[in-house]
Amino acid sequence: MPADMTVDTSFNSTLLVNPLPSLRHGVREAQRSGRTTVVSVSAPAPELDVVTLFERGQSVTADRYLWAQPDEDFALVGLGIARAIDVVEATRFRQAADAWRHLMLGAIHEGPRTAGPGVGPILLGGFSFDTRRGDSRLWQGYPPGHLVLPRLLFTRARGESWVTYNTVVSAASDPDAEAARLAALNHLLFEPDDLPWQADQKPQRLGAPRPASITEHELRPADEWQADVANAVRAIRRGELEKVVLARAVQLQSEQPFSPASALRHLMSHYPDCYLFAVARGQSCFLGATPEQLVRLREREVKAMSLAGSIGRGQTREEDERLGRALLASAKDRDEHAVVVRAMVEALGGVCSRLQVSETPELLKLGNIQHLCTPLTGQLSDSHTLLDLVERLHPTPAVGGRPRNAALQLIRECEKLDRGWYAGAVGWLDQEGEGEFCVAIRSALLHANEATLFAGCGIVTDSDPEREYAESRLKLRPMLDALTALTAGE
Repeated sequence: MPADMTVDTSFNSTLLVNPLPSLRHGVREAQRSGRTTVVSVSAPAPELDVVTLFERGQSVTADRYLWAQPDEDFALVGLGIARAIDVVEATRFRQAADAWRHLMLGAIHEGPRTAGPGVGPILLGGFSFDTRRGDSRLWQGYPPGHLVLPRLLFTRARGESWVTYNTVVSAASDPDAEAARLAALNHLLFEPDDLPWQADQKPQRLGAPRPASITEHELRPADEWQADVANAVRAIRRGELEKVVLARAVQLQSEQPFSPASALRHLMSHYPDCYLFAVARGQSCFLGATPEQLVRLREREVKAMSLAGSIGRGQTREEDERLGRALLASAKDRDEHAVVVRAMVEALGGVCSRLQVSETPELLKLGNIQHLCTPLTGQLSDSHTLLDLVERLHPTPAVGGRPRNAALQLIRECEKLDRGWYAGAVGWLDQEGEGEFCVAIRSALLHANEATLFAGCGIVTDSDPEREYAESRLKLRPMLDALTALTAGE
């Protein structure tokens, strides 16, 4: 049993599907080929609450992964690691793609072929914003690239639920022992009397939680960050670059450990139209609810999103519409948005046929903020995969800048912040090289009683430091609310 699995193996649970024939097939394939073989077995599963599953997974593994799109009724939860792909160099996306392609050689997947996306052997994980990292220990356990084939994958898609058991066997593997390990992990999911697992039953409240005392402090004083914004504006006006995104962070300290599950439930309730993600490693958990799609590849169709330019929501319908019209008419925000669109068109144009881009942006309205948004769609040519597209796009000017190298250099010199996976790419990838990644903004890194929250603002020639600081506070609000909700009695 892997080191991170501590569940009692003496429990003789019944798996949803018998993996022994596939495991024996996999061992024979490993003996024939002389290399390890991935064995994945998928079966229909009861409908479960994905946040509860993610939360309970910590009892058996330090490595847990969640991806959810509530408004599309799609979710993935991965528990444990059958195989990890960790990459650290500048060519990390190609390294990961090559490693996944090699791992899938001779892979065996047993299960219904009519299942929806995200069923079977898939990778879950993500990539940091930049391979050149700061010297902080904040992001320990989150390398520049980390993708895993989970031991157990729960998939919710198209109104159906599935479970996939993943194992990597060698010529010397014992199929019966591997099946026993999977049965032990399966016990976590399907305890017969554990009614709160059912998705249509809300967890019972055992009484109001004791409010936690939470303090907040900025990692850098507001005036220092605003001075950096002013310096960036001067660099842009000198023609050194078109745009740069400067981020800032705040830290929360609580007398009680922060609960990733409570935060996820709050975000799922308040931001169902966003991408919800969580990557738990050891005692840390990186999570968020981002509105920003990086890229999706499904049946060779490419979808991407340019998201840049922001304003708050109104208290009334009339005020909200007025703010939306002001954002659409803002020359500063339209210029910032256009920089992102141009860069994404350049990145995708060489590998996509029939690339379609709206001539004017639309409004994307979220709970506390609205953005300028331009969708892009096209057909992927040749044999490119999702990770090829991620490599071309990341980081977009929406979180980095343009030109890319000049912006990254400015960020490294003045930000004084280890972004880690903030503004990186988080998502999933299937054995065909398709899947989806989002941009990991509106996010926080939790570690016991400490939470670090991040927000960034796009700086262009007309940016005002005080306005950008106010915008950053607006972008911090979703995670601040999610992490402090208990103090308000939620």
